[in-house]
Amino acid sequence: MAGIKFVSQDFILTDINPFTGMKYDDKWIYMELSETEDYLLLDKTENHLFQIYVSKLYSEWHWRIMDFIGYESEYGKNIIINIGRNDYEYAKEHYRGHSYKDKELRDYEKKILVHSTPYKNYCSIKKMNTLLSWNKLKEAGIIEETEPIGSLLGDHAEYRDYIMFSDGGVGGEIVVNSRNHSKLIMDIKAEYEPGARMYFDAQKIAADGKLVRDGLHYKVKDYLPLNPYLLGTATKDNVDLPDMECSPVNFSQAADKMFLNLK
Repeated sequence: MAGIKFVSQDFILTDINPFTGMKYDDKWIYMELSETEDYLLLDKTENHLFQIYVSKLYSEWHWRIMDFIGYESEYGKNIIINIGRNDYEYAKEHYRGHSYKDKELRDYEKKILVHSTPYKNYCSIKKMNTLLSWNKLKEAGIIEETEPIGSLLGDHAEYRDYIMFSDGGVGGEIVVNSRNHSKLIMDIKAEYEPGARMYFDAQKIAADGKLVRDGLHYKVKDYLPLNPYLLGTATKDNVDLPDMECSPVNFSQAADKMFLNLK
């Protein structure tokens, strides 16, 4: 039966599931809370096991772990958690009355969400006046790729039912650059053919019950109409990058500057 499985804080992760004595399958995930300075939030997949690591130096750590538990529980996952009981009870108490689908933004959450996409895809988005998840795009025959680029990162299969957003930064442009080359390119200064960086009203999305938090990402299931949520779009046609080779980092910074000047 799916649920939370506690392990002691000296637990060592191997390729054998301590609860079944067998190798992990996609019904199991692992979460660990630490006090490291090496990261604030980290996820990876090893031995078919999706793992999330949260540092207590992350001021929103309790929100992250409880959103993660709530979201993954909806998908019937067994969640192995390496968290001290006191920390878990603290997180539960502070999360009381909340959900990973909260309709109000929290104090730490930004009011703007960003969705980045290759320019070809952006042209289709404009025609449809709607964002679609990977699965919806595939069903409609709009994309030809057999798997989303996220599959190389170990993303869960159900992520394909969602439109993924960031709350800023360069991550979305890294995804676009990787899609452009059909392989992971993590270099934020790599040569880059920009697509569209689209800015959305996070408050409206949340208020309408569309915002989903999985502890790692912000996302919307299946589809999102551009109206009334889209606030602005940056492309190579309206972003000023004079005398500079375009890269994910300088495009995202110039695009954000352009968007702020529009407001």
